[in-house]
Amino acid sequence: MIYGQRVRRLRLMHGMTQAELAHRVLTTQDRVSRIEKDEARCDAELEQMLAVELGVTSDCLRRAPAAPLQALSPQFRARSRVSQRDRSVALEWANLVNEEYQRLTETAAALPTRLSREDGEGPADAARRVRHLLGFNQREPLPYLVLAVERLGVRVLGLPITLSTMDGFSAWHGDTPIIGLMTGVPADRVRFTVAHELGHLVLHRPGQAGREIEAEADAFAAELLTPRDSIVTALPSNPTLNSLTMVKTRWGVSVKALVRRARELGVIDADRSLSLYKQLSKRGWNRQEPGFVPEEKPRGFRKLAEIAYGAGPNTERLAQDAGWSEELALTVLRQYARSDELPRKVARSGSAETRADNVVRFPAHRRATSRASTEQPAP
Repeated sequence: MIYGQRVRRLRLMHGMTQAELAHRVLTTQDRVSRIEKDEARCDAELEQMLAVELGVTSDCLRRAPAAPLQALSPQFRARSRVSQRDRSVALEWANLVNEEYQRLTETAAALPTRLSREDGEGPADAARRVRHLLGFNQREPLPYLVLAVERLGVRVLGLPITLSTMDGFSAWHGDTPIIGLMTGVPADRVRFTVAHELGHLVLHRPGQAGREIEAEADAFAAELLTPRDSIVTALPSNPTLNSLTMVKTRWGVSVKALVRRARELGVIDADRSLSLYKQLSKRGWNRQEPGFVPEEKPRGFRKLAEIAYGAGPNTERLAQDAGWSEELALTVLRQYARSDELPRKVARSGSAETRADNVVRFPAHRRATSRASTEQPAP
């Protein structure tokens, strides 16, 4: 017997209506509706057709779905109004990947969560506290962010979808904080999205919503990425888009965010910020800016897969155990950093560059599961 809720969530993940799925599997919308409500059974042929269209195996359809994530960020880091379809697509991708992430933790102890919410703490103070937890001082640009956030026990899910309306969102899975990231997002926006969602996780509770909540998360992100006392001396006194692009390359923050920060700190006045915003728009920089910021990917999911299935990892075995098609397994794995894709940072001695500390030094369980390899791969 297959689970109707599993079919429904996979359908929503792919952005399909019941009628569209019915057309693809040569049945009726009414029958798909009854299957999703567990009011109709599938024969073997229809079950296999559903599995193929949904990118999974029949075994996956026969598994009860895990409890869904509890979304925290009401705006989903939106660039415009977010449709219910896009919300459902993002959340259901996150549900699927998080379910497999949770299964993979059977082979390694989960990283402890070191995030905490302090009552009465403002965004700036919270950002300074979290910067210290991340292992960085208050004076310099963050050399990397995504991996450092994973080290705090935040589960960062790279989702293989591009949505024009959102960059990411935050959620909770029980006591585990989660940040979901869309693909195809410029590196500077990825960093701001992670910082913004981290602010939600530290400052807010599920159910809180409104402009004030989003403004607090923005203020947290600004202080985390560009601490007031340091960025105020790094910003030019009469900034242009070209000079701000140079600041962007060092601090890993978009030109648009730097204009806003300069206005907040009184480096420029309202007229100058408006002029710069207009220039940004005229040059088409609102969606894609010049200035190099290194790409950052999460690492945790791939590292767990390497612990379980070898250094490759073996995607055929991963797909079989997950109940996914091998194509789906490969697509998901591409969202996570290989060891040679980890960011570099300048060593404290000054010159040589070294790989960032491995974020996912998951200690293996003493007794590995029957499906997992006991070999511990290199970072």
